[in-house]
This record gives sequence, structure tokens and C-alpha cells, in this order.
Amino acid sequence: MSDLSDQPDQPVQSEQSEQPKTTVLATFAAAPHATEEDFAKVIDAELARAKELVDQGVIVHGYHRTDVPGAALIVDAATVDAAREILATLPAVAAGLVETESIMPLIPLQLPQG
Repeated sequence: MSDLSDQPDQPVQSEQSEQPKTTVLATFAAAPHATEEDFAKVIDAELARAKELVDQGVIVHGYHRTDVPGAALIVDAATVDAAREILATLPAVAAGLVETESIMPLIPLQLPQG
């Protein structure tokens, strides 16, 4: 299996939009130093920013992780670098309360039907 990091950062043409887009899976884990009190300070701003990104069609799906405290997001952006920049605007990321573990580009997998 090849390493995706050496793949070119090329947008994929969206079926719903004329704008090219890249879909990424971004995984986050709570920083070891982060406390519940730290998260309580940013949760309202975090949820408000997440809602903005959902409303803009940037965050497509979100999941809680069950292996570690954290989250996984499916994100649509123009490029992987654009996704990284957008995700850095989440208050918990900006405050260093969560660490971005990976941002990996995805392409659709053709699964057998029927």
C-alpha cells in the first residue's frame, strides 16, 4: 500500500458543485495537558465555529472517537492545505487543547452493489 502523503494535493471535481474540492479525514485527540476546565472555557465557541463550518458545507460528518478522547471529521475543502487552515480555526485546536493527528485526502471507493 502506498503512502498517501506522497500523493499530489489535487482537488477532485465535485458532482454537486462547479468548484473543485478535496475530501479529507481529519483525526484529533485531546492534548495530554488539557483538562475538563480548559475545554469548558472554549466549548461554546467550538460548537459555534463547528456549526458555521457545517452550514458552509465544510464539515460533512463528525464522529467521537472510541479509542482515545477525540474526534474525527470528514471535511470538504479546496485542497488539503485549505482544510488544514480551516481546521486550525476551531477554538480547541487554536488553544492547543486538541492535537491534529492526521489530515488525509480521500477519494471515493467503488464498492460492489447488489
